[in-house]
Amino acid sequence: MGGKREKGSITVFLSLICILFLALICTAVESARVQGARAQTANITGMGNFSVLGEFEKELLDDYEIFSLDGSYGKGSFSVDEVNSHLKTFLTCNTDPKEGIFSAACFDPWKLQLDDSSVKKYALLTDDSGEPFYQQAVAYMKANLGVEAAGMLLHYKEDADKVTKRQDEYERRKQENESALADAERARDEKLKQLESEAEAAGAEAVLPQPAVSSNPLKEIAKLRRRSLLDIVTGNKAVSGKSVFTWSLPSHAWNRKGTMKIRRENSGGTADLMFREYLLNYFPNYTDESREGKLAYQLEYILGGKDSDKSNLKYTVNRLLLIREGMNYLYCSGDVTMNSQAGSLAFAMTGFLGIPALTEATKHALLLAWAYGESLIDLRILLNKGKVPLSKTAASWVLTLENLGYLSDILTRGVSGSGSGLEYRDYLRILLNLGGTGKQKMRALDMIQANLREKGVTSKFKAENCIVGIETETKWTIKPVFFSLAQAVMRIRGENVRVTQTGSMVYE
Repeated sequence: MGGKREKGSITVFLSLICILFLALICTAVESARVQGARAQTANITGMGNFSVLGEFEKELLDDYEIFSLDGSYGKGSFSVDEVNSHLKTFLTCNTDPKEGIFSAACFDPWKLQLDDSSVKKYALLTDDSGEPFYQQAVAYMKANLGVEAAGMLLHYKEDADKVTKRQDEYERRKQENESALADAERARDEKLKQLESEAEAAGAEAVLPQPAVSSNPLKEIAKLRRRSLLDIVTGNKAVSGKSVFTWSLPSHAWNRKGTMKIRRENSGGTADLMFREYLLNYFPNYTDESREGKLAYQLEYILGGKDSDKSNLKYTVNRLLLIREGMNYLYCSGDVTMNSQAGSLAFAMTGFLGIPALTEATKHALLLAWAYGESLIDLRILLNKGKVPLSKTAASWVLTLENLGYLSDILTRGVSGSGSGLEYRDYLRILLNLGGTGKQKMRALDMIQANLREKGVTSKFKAENCIVGIETETKWTIKPVFFSLAQAVMRIRGENVRVTQTGSMVYE
């Protein structure tokens, strides 16, 4: 019995069905691959941005904890095209898996082609009066200050507020006394002329009444006021002769403007306090042992903005003198014992004329002179690394009224004191808190630029060239991979897919 023969038409049909299904599967796989490739272009764009900003200026980070990309790459001339060239290099390396360390035999499922890349926007360290610098400095201090330390900053702000209130009151009283003293001195001159006339009319030799004391401490203070304050409070010690050409620095020069806005994560009073602590930590002052850099007294420069260490120190000690004068005068004028002593001396100096207004004005002039003399001693102590309390007490007051007339000799011999209270650095903190952050940000950038340019590896560093954020655009072509079977069976034509990606990254 012969074997039964079967037709093969069903096998052919199934083969066609399988090919059709395979074509559909390939189409679905291609669609999924394209979506994955789109995501890959976003990933590569992000990696490219990260890699560009990963070339940050190391010296700036090491010295000041600030991230920034030198947009000139050490050449001194800013170039967005060069930044984009670096971006394109990183994008290309991440696009082709056969590039560099990857095996030439590996399979690339994405088939990406980078058509173009560009840096559309960028933010610079000097934008908005140094706002990006401020944001990074505050963020760093937030991350490194403990909770207790951050709370202490509010106490420092209270010191500055106290000084402001006392300073206003002191200025008011000083002006009132100067006006009253001027009127009283005119009355004194008239009284002396009257006494002279009366003596001449009597036909006798004019014998004018004399004060009960021979010395006048106000004359000694007047002599001191004509002397160089810097020489007095430094004890004629050598002062740094370093200087800087300010017109080449960011706070004076025309700075390049960035085209990208960054978020202001940190703002308000607490952020300002943290920024000033950053300044105190990273810029040396007169009493610091280490004073490397273009200027020795860099914190004083941030306060004064002058072109030499001497000028900045002079500006600072004058500001500190006003603070100490105000605080000292308000203390001694409110102390019963000191008022009584000043009143007694004023009466001995002017009572013979019988002008009560002159005696009262002289008493306040003595209190002002006493406060000034005490303030000179305070500054001498501070500059010698001693401590002076913000608000004096009887125990911390140094100068007696009897010694006021010999203050020059006392200062010549030298004064010292380490007791309790605030150091020179603490008083600089008060001065910083009395000022605005706008100038402080740019002057700090002045010092950063000047200091880094002193180093060979960053001799062409410019703050205006420092990039802190970029926004980029990349254009891609996704080539087809799994469309060959679908194209042959279903007549579906595989085409290149064009993709545009935007990305941004900011140092924070």
